Amino acid sequence: MLTLQGKVILGIDPAIATIGYGAIQDDHVIDYGVIKTASTSLIYDRLKQIHDDIRELCELIKPDAVALEMPFFTRETTSANKVLRALGVIELALGEYGLNEPIFLHQSQVKASVAKYGAQKSEMQQAVMMIFGLSEIPKPDDAADGLAIAFAAQSGARANVK
Repeated sequence: MLTLQGKVILGIDPAIATIGYGAIQDDHVIDYGVIKTASTSLIYDRLKQIHDDIRELCELIKPDAVALEMPFFTRETTSANKVLRALGVIELALGEYGLNEPIFLHQSQVKASVAKYGAQKSEMQQAVMMIFGLSEIPKPDDAADGLAIAFAAQSGARANVK
């Protein structure tokens, strides 16, 4: 089993408009935030920005491992198409950095690792704040998701995805 003790883990919540990220090392938060793209921009420009921002983030944080939450969709396919394209660009940028084997997690695994299955966004933010001893709730919620994804990976959660 992959051990992540002492490793810098970057957790990413893939999206097209607001990508949440969080970087941790053991019980310490290194950084968290969001990458935003303008809905008025062309899809090419949004994808290029995501690629460039993920590469820059990797150069800044220097992660040893990366965890990605697998997107969940209902029947609406327009946003699914865009999010899956963004996920591909994120994986490309990570691969260029040398992170060729991301840890994929289901949303339920992340929630179960941090709070409880079915936890609401506010409960996840509160749990992340408590786990890492932060003085305030990490905002926006997408950034808290990034920290939760990194924590779930560190805790050993894995999806059966190759």
